[in-house]
Amino acid sequence: MQKFENMDVIAALEAIMHQNTAYYQSDFAYDIKMLREAARSDQPEDMFTDEQFDMLMSTVNICHILGRIAFPVFCFLLVEGFFHTHNLKKYILNLGIFALISEPVYDLACAGTLFSLGQQNVLFTLLLGLIILTIIKRSHKNVIISFAAIVVGAYISYICNLDGWYYGIALISVFYLFYDMPALKYTASILVMYICGLNFTISGFIDPYFLTAATSLLFISMYNGERGMKMKYFFYIFYPGHLFIFYLVSLIL
Repeated sequence: MQKFENMDVIAALEAIMHQNTAYYQSDFAYDIKMLREAARSDQPEDMFTDEQFDMLMSTVNICHILGRIAFPVFCFLLVEGFFHTHNLKKYILNLGIFALISEPVYDLACAGTLFSLGQQNVLFTLLLGLIILTIIKRSHKNVIISFAAIVVGAYISYICNLDGWYYGIALISVFYLFYDMPALKYTASILVMYICGLNFTISGFIDPYFLTAATSLLFISMYNGERGMKMKYFFYIFYPGHLFIFYLVSLIL
C-alpha cells in the first residue's frame, strides 16, 4: 500500500475539489460576467435568452412575493409585542437602536453607499407604527386623536420614504384597533391591501401582489396567542445581517 507522508491534506483536497468542479466554476464565472454586463446595459433583457431572462425575473418575483407575505406578519407581530411587552420604553428603544444600526447596511444593499436618503429601512416604519400605537393607547382610543395620529404617521412615512410607507402604518393601526374583532380585522386588512395597491379596478383583486399579501392573513389567523421560542434578538440581528449578505453578493456580481 502506498504511504502519503509529509502531505498537506487540505491543499490536496482543495486541488481535488478544483479539479472536479472546474466545469461548474467556469460556468459560474460566465454567469457573473453576464450579470455584470446586464447591470450596465440599458436593455438587460438583450443579454439573455428569453428562457434565461424569464428565469431571472421569476427569481425577482419570488423575492417580491415573499416580501409581500412577510410584511403584514411583521406588522401583526409588532402589535402583539405592543400588547404583551412588560417595558414599552425599552421596546421602542430597542427598535430605534436596531433601525439606526440597520440603516447603513440597508443603504449599502439598496444604494451601494453607507448613506442615502432615497429610502429608509422598514424598522423605521415599525418604530413609527409603535409610536402611533402608544399615542392611540394613551388617548384611550379617542377617535379624533387616533385618526390624526394615523394620518400624520402615514404622511411622515411617505415624505421620509420609509420602506412600507403608509401601507405599513395602516396595517399596524388596523391590527391594533380591531385586535379583538377578527372579522373586522381581516376585512379591514384586505381593504387596506387593496387600496394601497393603487389599482382601483376589479383586476386589483386578482393582482398577484395583492393575493400574496392577502395570503399572509391565513398564516396570521393560525396564531394561537401563545408565545413561541425566545428569539427576539435573533430577528433584530437577522434583518441587518441578511441585508449585509445581499450587499456582499452584489460585490461578487
